[in-house]
Amino acid sequence: KFSLSDYEGEYSYLGTTLRQANIEPQPSLSDVRRLVTEFCILPMGSAEIHEKAPLIKSVLLAGPKGVGKKSLVHAICNEIGANLFDLTATNLQGKYPGKEGLKMLMHLVFKVGKLLQPSVILMDDCEKMLKKKIPKSDLSDPKRLKKEIPKAIKGIKAEDRIL
Repeated sequence: KFSLSDYEGEYSYLGTTLRQANIEPQPSLSDVRRLVTEFCILPMGSAEIHEKAPLIKSVLLAGPKGVGKKSLVHAICNEIGANLFDLTATNLQGKYPGKEGLKMLMHLVFKVGKLLQPSVILMDDCEKMLKKKIPKSDLSDPKRLKKEIPKAIKGIKAEDRIL
């Protein structure tokens, strides 16, 4: 199990100085921990806070390979006791064929996610969905979810604790 306390890092004092000079620095690990707590863990972990906080439907964790983005998602799930649904293109390769199969998958994931709240839906390598050309060696067909994901995200209501 991975918890948020395992995501160690110091506060960047240089970042404050750079912000005063109107330069936006790279976030420190302490900043990442604070933002994940504010936007993911607190609203999703408590129904009362979720009702009063602004609605956050999705969060983009970006960075180079190996910095702990997936570990951070597992930490979020561990902290709030959420169910994790992994919709990474490589996991869906060869499963749920055709448009009807994909619609059924999205319906099931969001239906079960709403029943077993809080829920986190992970899409690793989501930038591949937006590429114009996919290499022929990539058999995962990442563009399959390109039209279905925005529709599903729009269907998340204020009372749903799905991220």
